[in-house]
Amino acid sequence: MGGSGGGGGYIPQSSDVLQRKIEKARQDEQLRLDANINQFLQSKVSLFNDRDAAHTQTHLDEIAKTLGDEIEIDQLLFGGSVAKHTFVDGLSDVDALVLLDRSDTRGLSADKMLREFHDKLSTSLSRRDVKSVDKGTLAVTVSYKDGSEIQLLPAIRSGKLIKIPDSSGTGWIETNPRIFQQQLSKQNKRLNGVLVPTIKLVKSLIYDLPKQQQLTGYHIEALALDAAKGYQGLMTPKALLSHVLDHAVTRSRTPILDTSGQSQNVDDYLGGPNSTQRKLASQAIAGVKRRLDAATSIAQWRAMFGGIEK
Repeated sequence: MGGSGGGGGYIPQSSDVLQRKIEKARQDEQLRLDANINQFLQSKVSLFNDRDAAHTQTHLDEIAKTLGDEIEIDQLLFGGSVAKHTFVDGLSDVDALVLLDRSDTRGLSADKMLREFHDKLSTSLSRRDVKSVDKGTLAVTVSYKDGSEIQLLPAIRSGKLIKIPDSSGTGWIETNPRIFQQQLSKQNKRLNGVLVPTIKLVKSLIYDLPKQQQLTGYHIEALALDAAKGYQGLMTPKALLSHVLDHAVTRSRTPILDTSGQSQNVDDYLGGPNSTQRKLASQAIAGVKRRLDAATSIAQWRAMFGGIEK
């Protein structure tokens, strides 16, 4: 009888060997997905970085020229409303401070100063490119026909500090906007420049939440800065994004001190520790994190970031 010889028959592999091969294949696939996700995230950040740089500076130059020689535009902040889609509730939600030093505005209350500022921009800016000039409680927003926006906060000098409108919009409050910016820049440098792009990505994700669950831009920046301190993980957008969201789920439940001095906390709008609003915000962030964790393809990640180009 034949059939058992020849040496070419199938030799079954042990279950341990098969399991290791399956696990290796899974790891390789995850590495490929992570690489593609990081490339996707970097391309998205690059997209609105280029847009911000191209439009914001041009518009700020035009605004400075319109307002005349007796003003100074201090472009403090890295992203601007073009990418953030946030209302003004902190210094990091505006594109620039406009320091006014005209004799006809000295001694004015903050709301009167804002009105003068708005009237000047409304009557003097060329309407060729400008869609609207709107006055809010604290700032003026110039909307352009190309879809971009510039948010401007009037301010006056007070020694080494700067005064900006208080939360009511009627009075002035002394602040040091450079403190938060310096802290953010320090951590961004330590993390090889990944922190600032990650903040922009978090803002895009939060922007797509229902309005009552959204956080202000300044709050998101403060949460990310808090999460970055002591971070020792991978210096990639995906890894840091995951870490910031995880941290924010817990940290959003308690107030974060406003180091700029503009207010007591950057997130006073959510109430006290473990308030209902804070719990809702925490749950919303946790939901975003779960959806990202469950995404197994680039297509699913693209869908999550649909708002990034709005």
